[in-house]
Amino acid sequence: MKVEKGSKDISYISRKLGFSISILPNWEVNTDRLEAEPSLNLEKAYKKYKMLLEKLGKDSIMSFEEFKRQATEPPTEREVPAKEAYEKLLEKVRSKAIEIREFKKIYKQDKKKAYRMFFEKLLGIPPDEMLEELSARKFSAEKAYTRLMADPEMFLVSFTEFKEQYEGEQEQQREAERRRDELAQMEVGYFEVSPPNDKDYPSVEVTKLKLTRSMTPLKLYQLDKPNPEVVPWGNRPSKGIIVDGLQGIKYYYIFDTGETRNMNDMPQFFNVYLIENEIGWIISCSCIARAFPRYKEIFTRIIGSFHRI
Repeated sequence: MKVEKGSKDISYISRKLGFSISILPNWEVNTDRLEAEPSLNLEKAYKKYKMLLEKLGKDSIMSFEEFKRQATEPPTEREVPAKEAYEKLLEKVRSKAIEIREFKKIYKQDKKKAYRMFFEKLLGIPPDEMLEELSARKFSAEKAYTRLMADPEMFLVSFTEFKEQYEGEQEQQREAERRRDELAQMEVGYFEVSPPNDKDYPSVEVTKLKLTRSMTPLKLYQLDKPNPEVVPWGNRPSKGIIVDGLQGIKYYYIFDTGETRNMNDMPQFFNVYLIENEIGWIISCSCIARAFPRYKEIFTRIIGSFHRI
């Protein structure tokens, strides 16, 4: 490393990956590796996992070896057919309904109230018109309860609707796995730098890829982008950036690790995708979302300093 004259940043040259980049003086290079190893993506995933648990004050954080074991063990669960998934979900939702004894007691005094109480913990209270229609039926309390419990659509959407959505989600997951596998096979090197002991967890990663097929920066983004269900916020990918003479795609998003509901405590990313012939680059900057406005300028400066050698 050497300090550039007139600059507070430090220029770092990765001879292994063939690029230079400027970083802040107190930042440390944690990884600079050529040839991706099977554990490389796991290391990145573990870092994000550990970062969030530490931020949330969790005392129990599994070791990298335990994390690796859980992530690499063959899956023990088979892909559940839509009908089986529907029945399991139906059983779970049914278990939340009031018990028949309580329903009978209320039903004898006020049918409409009994039906309202039945739905209150499930789908929410239906319109008065529906409650009136149900109350008008000449059923005993037991028969009314039995008919409600026997009708799946009292708890969920119809199986046809569920099946269509469920199978669509399953296909999305399979497609995401295919994309991740293709990206992992192309990875030939990884670089990561961050400041030590910073509670905002800023980090800059550079991934080098040897492309197995011709693609644009937008196609590279599409391979790398996370599934929509783990992105509570993201912008449309934009072409408005040029890095080292290459027209890139930039993408901002917040990633939901599942550890918190507060988006401010989730990691926010600023990714840039570059292509030069058969070589691809992903520059990924991140920190806790609440701190992102303070780091955005730093990230922009670091990305702008990227230069192939």
